[in-house]
Amino acid sequence: MIARILRTELRRSSALAAGGLVVVLGVAGLYSMAMTDQTDIWDTEWTVLAVFQRIMLAVLWPLALGAGAWQARRDRRTRMEELLSTTPRPAWRRVLPTSAAMAICLTIGYVALLAAGAIRVAGNTDYRPAGWIPIALVGALSLIAAGWLGMGIGRLVPSTYTPPVLAVAGFLVLLVPVQVGKDGPISNISLLAPLFSGPSDEFTTVAGAVNAGQAVWFAGLALGGLALLMVARRRWMAVAAVPVVAGLLIAVPLLDSAPEGGFQADLVAASEVCTADSGPVVCVTKVHEDGLSALTGPARRALTLLAKLPDAPTSVHEVTGSRPGPQPAAEVWFHSDNYRLGHGWESSGDELVVRVLAGAGTRPCPDQNGDVDYRTRAIVSAWLYGQYPAPGPKATGEEAAARDAAWQALRALPADEQLRRVTAVRQEGLACASTGSGAR
Repeated sequence: MIARILRTELRRSSALAAGGLVVVLGVAGLYSMAMTDQTDIWDTEWTVLAVFQRIMLAVLWPLALGAGAWQARRDRRTRMEELLSTTPRPAWRRVLPTSAAMAICLTIGYVALLAAGAIRVAGNTDYRPAGWIPIALVGALSLIAAGWLGMGIGRLVPSTYTPPVLAVAGFLVLLVPVQVGKDGPISNISLLAPLFSGPSDEFTTVAGAVNAGQAVWFAGLALGGLALLMVARRRWMAVAAVPVVAGLLIAVPLLDSAPEGGFQADLVAASEVCTADSGPVVCVTKVHEDGLSALTGPARRALTLLAKLPDAPTSVHEVTGSRPGPQPAAEVWFHSDNYRLGHGWESSGDELVVRVLAGAGTRPCPDQNGDVDYRTRAIVSAWLYGQYPAPGPKATGEEAAARDAAWQALRALPADEQLRRVTAVRQEGLACASTGSGAR
């Protein structure tokens, strides 16, 4: 009986349309990035996709809220309210199939959106962490909460204006943490919103405390909306606040205990995978494991060229921006910015050798103003490689002229002074405790 009613609700209620809109708008949001070649914002890794999908809840969550309110007005639109109120059937039995249909359709829509993105992600990386699953599950739960909350409010205020007002209000409320986040760090209380406003990459993941806190909060919100929808008498509607308040009281301490912004380092993604043959050791991060074979040859050639320096390094290690210094003298640190998931290393062959040699085998190090001296790094790599300009992207304009002058000045020095200066650049890079971005 219940199953038959549920099938009817799936066909005739607005739940199917709501789920369809989630898919259409979500997929459009994902693949609109392809028009400007920016799909690497979400298609690099599974956790990045799950987080970006949560960002799109800025639009999808208000949509579900408004769709729920629209569905709740069905009895009034069809002028069935008075007739249904005279039947002995409990209110909860009448609304449960409709609520279940809304939850099922919104969940299927969210999963279909995830599947649309997974097509690209699956072809871009072999790294498959499990951490993205709770992020996606909480996102789906938040959509159910929005749908049920909208249905509850729609029953409480069955006006024609309730659905659009709820949708617009939900959108404006969700914009608050995004706008505040642009101006700097914000309180973790903003994590009560279903979307993330902080940065994420393949080396970060959502903290477990955030997933737990958000799951409790959205479950309480969903139960509150369902209670609003099911209670038979208006004087009992205050009961709907109980699960909402309980969820809030449990969620806030959990969110407060999480790292700022809700993200933490993914230690598994940043762990090392190294060569196991008899040659010099070359290591990459776990998330870039499929690029190890392509890096090994150029990295070992770079080690051979670096052997002319005193206390020359003997291994190459890809490092992330979060790895603290100082750098061990026996290692070359190769910045992870040189890799693009799904595309491999930014260069190959001799160009990749030169990238490993940049800064005499050290990662970019910013000064007190946050600037990195890429000119010196490029000159040092050319000196070690034995050719100027070295293979790779060329500078232009005034920067090209400045590099030419720096190269001529270095080559005019005695050989031992040249070696001393290049060694000094490496020593300065080894002592760097903070990181910069960029690959050259």
